[in-house]
Amino acid sequence: MNLYLLKTDSHVLLEEYLESIISLEGKKITYVYNKNLEEILEEAGYGSLFEEEKYLIVKNADFFGKEKLSEKEEKMLLSYLEHPYSSTTLFFVTYTDLDKRKSITKKMLEICTYKELLAPKGYELTKEVQKRMQGFKVNDAVIKFMIDSSLSQFDLICNEIEKLSLLYKKGDTILLKDIKAIVPPNLNENIFKFTDAVIEKNATTAFRYLKEFEQVKVDPLQLLNLLVREFRLLLYYKIYEKKGYSFKDIQKELKLQEWQVQKIMRNASLFHVDDLKSTLVLLAHMDYKIKSGQEDKNMSMYTFLTKYFV
Repeated sequence: MNLYLLKTDSHVLLEEYLESIISLEGKKITYVYNKNLEEILEEAGYGSLFEEEKYLIVKNADFFGKEKLSEKEEKMLLSYLEHPYSSTTLFFVTYTDLDKRKSITKKMLEICTYKELLAPKGYELTKEVQKRMQGFKVNDAVIKFMIDSSLSQFDLICNEIEKLSLLYKKGDTILLKDIKAIVPPNLNENIFKFTDAVIEKNATTAFRYLKEFEQVKVDPLQLLNLLVREFRLLLYYKIYEKKGYSFKDIQKELKLQEWQVQKIMRNASLFHVDDLKSTLVLLAHMDYKIKSGQEDKNMSMYTFLTKYFV
């Protein structure tokens, strides 16, 4: 079968799966879908004189979920699915849930190879990290540190394991003190410092942390979710304060510890209610553009900060 539909939330698992299928002799072309399916299908249906294998990877193909194709594009895709080009292997990659009620999704699932490549969580994550580190001699404390310091982010953990493979040989023993010198233990702390810098409108610090996060592949959606949470808490505090709620009442409503509410109280004094609402709208637009494939995740966060700090 030369048609694939892949649902994933992991760059590492996606690339590993593609490598397991793609021949070294073939030609690999990657597209990021941006409302121009016609060009992609033209490439898929085009063959060389020598009939060499061609592999097309179409990322952000979220039109099998909530996103919609134009009527013209849907007809073109259905036509291609009826008669796929034999020398082209076409991978559609989506990062969102499928809408199995849609005719285009039903048709795709009837004829394609469908695969979910989802990052492991919880106990499964621990087992997978153990498996990927089995070339080294490590104890449970090392595994736990790897997971905790990387915020349980599977791709980030794999990135750190790759670093270890450059520093250690197969069969080497890696102690907890060794791993602490290699894997940054303060990533979680820095993410909260980034959030504080945004709230305090410290642009220099916020952009510095964002650049660091990009280098170690922290998912911008994780940063976005944390910012949304913090700005919502600030807005709720301002609303409760205007209604005349006491500090204890606000603490009860927000379900936070006393020191957390004190911090929110200090930060809330920096904003008007309308400012908080505008910021939450900006974050909502960013979330939509990322999940709809309209913007790159990293670039979208830079765009948000630029607008926010103006």
